[in-house]
This record gives sequence, structure tokens and C-alpha cells, in this order.
Amino acid sequence: MAPKDDDEDGKDRNGRAMSLSTLQSLMRKDPEAYETEFSQQWLHFDSMLEIFKLKPQKPSKTFGEQVMFLAHVVPSFPEKGNAFPGLLIGALNNHFQVMHPEMRSTLVNALIMLRNRNQFPLLQILPLYFKMFTSQDKSLRQIIFTHIVKDLVQIHMKSMRQATRSDLKDFFFKQLQDSDVEIARRSCGVFISLYRQNVWRDAHVVNLASAGLLHPDVKISAALCHLFLGNKTKGLEGILEDSDEEEENEERIQGLLGSKKTANREKRIKRAKKSLIKAKLRAKKSHKGDSSVSFIALDLLNDPQTLAERMLQRIQKSSEPFGFRLLLLHLVARLVGRHQLQLLNLYPFLLKYTQPNQHEVTQVLACLVEASHAQVPPEELRPIVLHLMETFVTESAAGEVIEVGLNTIREVCTRAVNILTEDELADLVAFKKFKHKGVMIAARSLLNAYREIDPQLLHRSLRGREATMSVSQGTLKTPQYGAAAAYDQIDGLELLAKSRAKDERGKKRRKTGTAEAPDAKEMMGNEVLSSDDFKKMRKLQLQKSVETQLGRKRKAIEMSDSSDSEKETESDSDMESDGERGLVGRMPDFMSAEGLRGRKKKGRTKADRLASAKEGKVNFREVLEERQANRGGSINSAEKKRNKPNFMAMHSRAVQNKKNATSGQKMANLKQHIKTLKKKVGGKMLRRH
Repeated sequence: MAPKDDDEDGKDRNGRAMSLSTLQSLMRKDPEAYETEFSQQWLHFDSMLEIFKLKPQKPSKTFGEQVMFLAHVVPSFPEKGNAFPGLLIGALNNHFQVMHPEMRSTLVNALIMLRNRNQFPLLQILPLYFKMFTSQDKSLRQIIFTHIVKDLVQIHMKSMRQATRSDLKDFFFKQLQDSDVEIARRSCGVFISLYRQNVWRDAHVVNLASAGLLHPDVKISAALCHLFLGNKTKGLEGILEDSDEEEENEERIQGLLGSKKTANREKRIKRAKKSLIKAKLRAKKSHKGDSSVSFIALDLLNDPQTLAERMLQRIQKSSEPFGFRLLLLHLVARLVGRHQLQLLNLYPFLLKYTQPNQHEVTQVLACLVEASHAQVPPEELRPIVLHLMETFVTESAAGEVIEVGLNTIREVCTRAVNILTEDELADLVAFKKFKHKGVMIAARSLLNAYREIDPQLLHRSLRGREATMSVSQGTLKTPQYGAAAAYDQIDGLELLAKSRAKDERGKKRRKTGTAEAPDAKEMMGNEVLSSDDFKKMRKLQLQKSVETQLGRKRKAIEMSDSSDSEKETESDSDMESDGERGLVGRMPDFMSAEGLRGRKKKGRTKADRLASAKEGKVNFREVLEERQANRGGSINSAEKKRNKPNFMAMHSRAVQNKKNATSGQKMANLKQHIKTLKKKVGGKMLRRH
């Protein structure tokens, strides 16, 4: 045992009383030498705890200091210190509702410190944390939620038994089903936070969280909808305090606007507006990062059919807000399209909301597109497509409405089969000569899509050379509902074999040789394809698709330009980009309302034209002023001369020399000036009249 410099009463060698911070530092350095002092401090804490339990609503600064002191030194004394977390948990469990906020925060910080040092298991404290979520202390709720998420991340990074992980998941699932809304919201927030941090991302967690989609609380269900839709930034703001703060600021502003104007109320409005702007800037900054969509959560569901049916039953009830029902409808449509489900009562429900004057009609049409796939019977989709032709794609409708209708029909017909007849397609393609530019583009995109899908429905003059040749040679087959394609080789392997044969023929012209390029079947049995081969196959498939849609072979300049742009923009991680959406065998991509709106119309008012004209102009006066303001050092000689007072300039040497010049010197200066002017291009400058 190390020698002690203090006596048994917590005093130093000079007999002066030590502070708790000094004693804490000494105890942590040499615990064995200070066991007696720890026992005294423990007895002191025990007596103060009993006094505190009599009046928990009264703050006690000395008791808080004693608690934080023991929280620091307890890990060094495990024999007595193991009971310390239990005492704090018991005090909070019994009195946290009436406890003073400062004391409650002190005890929670002490427990967080002990948990960070692994003094007790997380499952011991979690029930208390979730009970404290019902308190009115907002800052305390934020501290507890942040600590739970960080602690679970640390637990996941370390080695831990699988049984403990499953116990934690089951606990949070039980809290998600709790009748108290605040507790269920925090449990949902934990699920979403850990999923986005790649901590809980397995099928077990995803299927547990899917039960929350049917929770009666709208915010919980909406947050999990964003999670399953793959939105990487939305969802948490609906169940945590950030959105509540924004709503409170808006309510505060609305409450003060109609009242009498006083100096105090104007200050309050100004403060509320400032905090509202800050909250919106924070939300905008958090949403600015990654806008991509992930389908991982949808693919891990065990029973998507039952989930989609129960969610559709909830949507059909009109008691909930329309925006929330639209969000659920989007998820149902994505489930149907991703797993190719048969949910036939979804399409008559969508038909009710496909009107040009319907609120958020483009969102409804995006849901229709995502719910379309090759296994949907054509007689289920034809009524809604015909309804779109009658209400959206008519000459009496606005150009933007026709454009949205044509884009929707194109996407539906690309995903499903046998939707349009030859006459109906001819009526739609006739809009390629419409006066509205967006309608022209949409009609041509529909024409290009059918050149690849089913060119036989098009008139011979509209098929294009490539599609006409494919039809005459019999290489293109008419798609039939229910017909499954059986492949005996990798899709696109024939194109790769032809490309290799073409390269071999080019080599033979340069040098004699007998080697021949193998065909697709030989490549299947004899070669192991590399990642570069698959990249080339995807590129050749995309090139063939573009040639079919254009109706001609691509020129060498176009091919070189597109290949260069692909090299610059593509990477190994995102090869399956939007450019490959039309390829055979690809999973259907997501569809947004912005994608259906198509081309944005430019403003034609005078104010819009002036704004667009001024957008690219540079105000050089402002640039010069900014440069002068930011310039370091003093002013230059020219500026000093320009700012020199007139009285001083009159007595300068240059002015005096001019005054005292003789007639001969003046004539010599004039001749020199004329000689200089003759050397300049354009002769003498004319005076302005």
C-alpha cells in the first residue's frame, strides 16, 4: 500500500480540509490508500440520500456534488460501488416526476457516466429511460435519446453475445407497441437511427419495425414509411423535438399576429421568426446530403403481401390526413411493384384520384406507375389508362396536363404489357406535332419506347429502320401477358460475342491468323467472364436500345461522345444508373412526381425575362468596390495624387514649372505633342461638341 499524505478525516498534511475534486483525483490514482475515506463518503451519501427522498422536489447542491463525486470514483471501488447505480435508478424511478429538474439532470448524467464505464448492463437502465421520456423536460429527453443511440452503436462495435442483441431488439419492439405515444415514438426513433447507421440492418429488425407501419399514431407510421421508401434524410424530424420546435414557433407567430402591436410583442415575433428561420436552415442542411433511394428494407420483408393489404385497408379510411394517406399509398405501390404483388383492388382506388384538378395528382400518378408490373392483368390497368386518355391527353387540356398524362402512359406501358391497341397508340403518337414543346417531347418518348417494346403496333413509317429490320427478320416477339421468357444464356452475351468477332476480323486484316472468335454458347461453357466483360455487355445493350429507339445506327461521333461522357460520369459503384432503366431484366426504378412533370416551362413575363437576363451578368462596380475594400495595405500613388488638396497642388513643382516655362519651351512641348499624336492610329482625336 502506498503511503498516505493525509489523515483519516480527509485533510492534507497541513491539517486543511480537502475539496471533493482533490480527493477524487487522489482516490483514482491510489484506491487502496483511500478505502477509509471512500467508506466515510459512502456513509455521507447514504444519509443524504435518505434526507433527499423525504423532499425530492427540493434542490440540493451538496447532494448533487456528492453524487457526481461518487460517480467518478465508484469504478475504483467495485466491492461497494456495484450498489451505487441501483440506488440512483431506484431514486429516479420513484421520484422523477416530482424531482427538481437540476437534481434529475444530475442523477441522469451520473448514470450516463457509469454506463460509459460499463458499470451496469444497458437493459437495467432502459425501462427507466423510457419512463422518463414521458416527462416535460425537453433537454433531458434529448440527452437520454442521444445516449441510448450512441450506447447501442458502441455495443454493436464490440463483441457481444447474440442473445443480448436479440433481447435488446425485443425490448425496443415492446416499447414500439406501448400505449404511450411518447415512448413509442422514441422507440421508433431508435430503430430508424440505428438502421441508418448500419447497426441494425438485418431482416429481423426490418420485420419488427414493419409492425409500426400500422401504428395508430400518424407520426410513427409516417416516419417508418420514409424508412421503407428509402429516404435517407426524412422521417426522424416528425417524431423528435426539432419539428415540435418549428411548430411551436409557427403557432407563437400566428398567436401574436392578430393582437395589439406593442414593443414587447414585436420583440417576441422577431425572436420567433429568427428561431423559425434557424430551424428551417438546419432542416435544409440535413436534407442537402444524399438524395438517393434505397430498396434494402423493402427487399428484407418476409410477408409483403399481407402488409400491403393491411396498409391499403388503412388508406381507404378517410379519417386520416390526405398527405399521410398519400405517403402510405406510395409505399403500397412500391411494395406491389418491387415484389410483383397481386393487389387488384388498388387500381380502382387509384382511379378515383386521377383527375387533373385533384390535389397532388402527380404523386398519385407516380404511385400508379410504381404499382404497374408485368404480372398485373391488362384488364385491370386498361380502364385507368383509358381514363387518362380521356381526361389528361385531350387537345382541350393544358399543355402541362397532356405532358403528365403522356409520361404516365409511357411509364405504365413500359412496365406492363398489352395495355394499348394500335389505334389508341396512333392517337397518342399524333401529339408529336402538338404546339407545346413538352407535349412533343413526351409523345416522341412514347414513340421511342414502343419502337423497343412492341414496334408492330406502330405504323410502318414510324417504326424506324432498326425496328423494321428486327420485325422482318423475326427477332422481335410480341409481348404476351403471362408469358415467361426462358433464357439459355446471359442476357447481352450475344452482343459481346459479336463485338469480339468484329475485333478479330479487324486483327485478321492486319495480320494473317486462323483464330476465330467463339460464339455465345461457347463462351458460356468455356470462359469465366470478368467484371469488365459485364460492363461491356451493359454498354452494348444500352447502345442497342438507343439505336432501336432512334430508328437508325448511331454515328461514330455520337458513339465516341457518349462513351467519353460515360467514362467521365460512371463509376463501379453506380453502374446501374438511370441510363439503364429501360434494359431488359432490370428491376424497375422508383418514380417521382418531378419525373412525370417533365420539362419545366420557362417564365415569359417581363419580370421573368429580366431576372434571367440579369442572372448571368456581373456588376463590375460591385466587384471593384469589394476588391478595394478587401485590399490590404495603404492607397497607391495615383489615389494619393487624386485626393491631394488643390491648395497643395497649386504649389507643386510640376505646376510651378509650367507657369515659369519660356515661349521656346512651350513651342518645343507642343511640337513633341503633335509628333506623338501622329504616331497613334486614327490621327488626332476629335473634340466632342
